[in-house]
Amino acid sequence: MSCGAWLEMNQKNKPQSNTLAAGIMTLLLTGMIVGSTIFNMDLQHQPWTFEHSSTEVLLVSISFYMAAIVGSLAGYFLVERYEKKPISKVYLVLSIVASVLLIALPDHIASVAFARILLGLAHGMAYLVVLIHGGEVCIKELRGLNMAAVNLCIMIGVMTHGSLSPTSTYGQDIGTNRLVGILGLVYVVLGGFLALFLTYESPVFLIQRGRDAEAIQSMIKLRNESTESWEIRNDYTEFKTMLQEDEETSPSILQDGNTRPLLLLILCRIASVVSFNFAINLVRLNILDKLFGVDNYSFSAIVVLTIRLIVGTVFLFVIDKFGRRAPMTLSTFTSGFILTVLGMIFMVADHVTRDVLIAIMLTYEVVASAGVTMVPDVYCSEAFSTKKKAFSIATTQIVENVLQIGITAIVFNWDFSDDAYYGGIMLCCGVPLLAMAAIFYKYLPETTKMTIRQARTEFSKRGEIVFGGTKRPQNFLND
Repeated sequence: MSCGAWLEMNQKNKPQSNTLAAGIMTLLLTGMIVGSTIFNMDLQHQPWTFEHSSTEVLLVSISFYMAAIVGSLAGYFLVERYEKKPISKVYLVLSIVASVLLIALPDHIASVAFARILLGLAHGMAYLVVLIHGGEVCIKELRGLNMAAVNLCIMIGVMTHGSLSPTSTYGQDIGTNRLVGILGLVYVVLGGFLALFLTYESPVFLIQRGRDAEAIQSMIKLRNESTESWEIRNDYTEFKTMLQEDEETSPSILQDGNTRPLLLLILCRIASVVSFNFAINLVRLNILDKLFGVDNYSFSAIVVLTIRLIVGTVFLFVIDKFGRRAPMTLSTFTSGFILTVLGMIFMVADHVTRDVLIAIMLTYEVVASAGVTMVPDVYCSEAFSTKKKAFSIATTQIVENVLQIGITAIVFNWDFSDDAYYGGIMLCCGVPLLAMAAIFYKYLPETTKMTIRQARTEFSKRGEIVFGGTKRPQNFLND
């Protein structure tokens, strides 16, 4: 779908949607911290690592992911009990304190560690809250675009870090951490300001607590309507029916058909991590450095992330037209295939033409950014029933963070300038992606333009797709 066609559809379908501005800004900031972990090839040049053992540096590096696990659990506890604005203030405060620490003490290992822990907590909370809130406030025609944009925001943060590194870690007066703190402070303050005007409570949350009139008013504001339209009344009825159905179910994430979507989403998260993690990223960047003939790794990081941002932005405008299942399956398969082929090449070939290898490496960036890292967020927003959603999403995020910790800890001290590791790492990542692609092809459902009630039914495979809501009035039939 072209940008013009999307805008035309947006105008025709007047309802608009928003997610938490504060959460998006927090994810931009934490994306920079993700970048500092995933692309940590210059630690020896950063003052906070001087005179400290590799074990200490490793612990500081993975402290973000460890704290994100706690943040996901905290988000699960809070989102079930409190409105979104008060929750957003929690991770905004965490982000502001962390940013101030990075600005004031960017070269002290204790302050860097504490800042990364605070940002990890903020990331875990914000990620979960934004996925839940976004899924409940987005109209079904634009849910894919809005939810896929969450991962794109994190990638923008990662690229920001990659762009800073060449000018901030090699002989300059200002360091990467201080620059991250300054930009982060701008992000979160702006996010807090926007949240005051752009954040409206989820109608599902309000209906669940018997605040139906407030829910309808929230929907009117979210969709830029002046009065209660038929579409709003229809979606209200759909939410009401969905919540009534949920009252008859257990909160356990392993009951009522929730095991199937939970396992599928865990696999989606694993595929996302396998395609974009500390080990595989350093392999790709080192290869590109050698192929481009440059000494500064950040040049390759910028090339890689620019491709991902361009393709990811294009992907936002097609996901609601062409669906979720096909891009996820195709992106996973092609990513796995390219990594497997590259792994075999590095294991057995003595020489590969430079231009061919560059083309293959850049093709990987294109296919890997066209679904495997973005679709899981969309699916998480629509796969689970209301009672189980928060804990189910937190579970998938915990698996993702544990996997990032494990991969980083295993290879942290490896010498990535030695290409002896490259073939094995790419095969270890490529083969599992091929296996997961086969599972996705067979079991992932297509949920494009379904309500969240319909989508969760399709995921759990517990009966036929339901079509709730109210019958369209006669005076609307000719619209």
